[in-house]
Amino acid sequence: MTVKQVIGHAAFVGFAEFKHVYTLKTWLTGWMLRLVSQVVFFGLVGKMAGDHITAEYVLLGNAVTVIAIEATLVITTATLERFQGTYPMLIVSPTNMGLVYLGRGLHWVVAGLGSSVLVFALVWGLFRPDWNWRAAVAALPCLALIGISAYAYGTFLAACSLRHHKFRWLYLNFGFTLLMTFCGANVPRSFWPAPIEWATEVLPLTHGLTAMRTLAAAGPFSDVVGQLGLEVCVAGLWAALTLVFFERIAGKGRRDGSLNFTS
Repeated sequence: MTVKQVIGHAAFVGFAEFKHVYTLKTWLTGWMLRLVSQVVFFGLVGKMAGDHITAEYVLLGNAVTVIAIEATLVITTATLERFQGTYPMLIVSPTNMGLVYLGRGLHWVVAGLGSSVLVFALVWGLFRPDWNWRAAVAALPCLALIGISAYAYGTFLAACSLRHHKFRWLYLNFGFTLLMTFCGANVPRSFWPAPIEWATEVLPLTHGLTAMRTLAAAGPFSDVVGQLGLEVCVAGLWAALTLVFFERIAGKGRRDGSLNFTS
């Protein structure tokens, strides 16, 4: 099969499974309530700690981070396959397992986009931030790109967690906490030591969030496009690493039989 077919079939399975896991009621009263509470909490902390500029900075950062958090949930999807016993069949197939998992969890990007839009609407209604109208118009494609970038990063972490599946929740929580902490969601990246600031250049969310802040402040559109271009490069980097790591792990699994549902 072609790359498009592999990713398409994997995505179809993921969406079909997702519909049987969540209902609109459980999504709104469970997951969405958790996300909104998190964003409102950080927004109130920002409001108490500084002026309205600080509060709006933190609000925008955490609202954008929502899609990155949800996209990294692909880690749980990948490790779940291990316990369902499907890895042996994937390992003996001629297709790179990374391609399968780049499509397998795409529903998290779509769900994350819906979550982010709803969170933005609620934040705008509750806090009335002074954001430029262009932020609302261009937010959707920016958020989608951030979600894809964070998703590629998440699939790489999923590949890393396959051989240490007992720590899959650690990979997940560490993965999105790293983004929330260092990529400019709550404090500018310049707050951190220079080596950390440089390292965030290759992390998802960094450039997409900068583009969103530029839009909200009515900054130059050329700067927005430039930052989104860098976000595309970051997404490509993590997708390439995903393919390499999955292939290496699958190769080892073929040799020693280590990737089965009982190990």
